[in-house]
Amino acid sequence: MSLQRVLPLLLLLACGSLWSFGHQAALAEDADHEHHGEAQAAPADGDAHGAEDAHGAHAAKEPNPLTVDPDLAIWTGVIFALLLFVLGKTAWPQISAALEEREKRIEGNIADAAAKHEEAKQMLAEHEAKLALAADEVRELLDEARRDAEHTKTQILAEAKKAADQERDRALRDVERAADNALKNLAETSANLAIDLASKVVKQNLSADQHTQLVREALDSLATSIPSKN
Repeated sequence: MSLQRVLPLLLLLACGSLWSFGHQAALAEDADHEHHGEAQAAPADGDAHGAEDAHGAHAAKEPNPLTVDPDLAIWTGVIFALLLFVLGKTAWPQISAALEEREKRIEGNIADAAAKHEEAKQMLAEHEAKLALAADEVRELLDEARRDAEHTKTQILAEAKKAADQERDRALRDVERAADNALKNLAETSANLAIDLASKVVKQNLSADQHTQLVREALDSLATSIPSKN
């Protein structure tokens, strides 16, 4: 419930309490006056029986708190109306303005708190999204680095195999070239020995021992003419 609605009720209750308290106070004051008058009218040397009669009369004349005094009710209503009029003209606008300002400030604080809460939720969501994006980027970088490493490994192996194949081919070519040169030298040497042997055979009439000796010399000459592999 708004304070602007509660305040008039509180004022009404306060005025009602003041009226009830004033009514009871007025009745009590009237009773005191009557009791004081009766006490002065009684003789000073009255006996105990007279005192008891006075006390009984006082008890019989005590006011009823539920009794309504018309004059007091009228004056209370007038005072209450004047109080409301004065408050309505002077204090009430200021009180109402202060209450409205306070309510607006409270509503503004609540709205600001709600806006900040939503902003915090949005910032948290953005932060979580950035973290997820960063994690994806890190995974992509790791995958790319892994692919690059595999590609580099494959390239290195391919280049090493190519170099090994080239070196093997070059070694084979060198071996073939050396073999060809050796065969060529052997052929030339064999041809020369054959020519020399034939010329010696033609010039001389050789016996079997001489023929064997000539063949042995030719073989020794051929062995010395072939280069060693070591």
